Amino acid sequence: MQELFELLPHLKLDANGDPDPRATDGAVLKGLVLHAQASAAAMNLGMSAVGSMMAYAAPECEDKAISSDAIEALGWLLAELGAITALMIRLAARCTPLPEQPAH
Repeated sequence: MQELFELLPHLKLDANGDPDPRATDGAVLKGLVLHAQASAAAMNLGMSAVGSMMAYAAPECEDKAISSDAIEALGWLLAELGAITALMIRLAARCTPLPEQPAH
């Protein structure tokens, strides 16, 4: 994810503030797509692991060995990670250059 954040300042934007793949260097676009996809995949795997652990921890929640505050905090964390993952997937899609249209 560090590489993704280091490349973001090199992403050119259009007049609406949207990514402009045609104005951005191809190596930057390739790196952004690669790192955004890799980061999204890693976060998805991590969220899945945390979800599995939460399911196995259910008995400890019932007997108060794990506080409801901790479970709430994990829920909010998963919600934020899900939103960031979706953002990275959209970024990767927006940074994928469109194929050139054949001249008519």
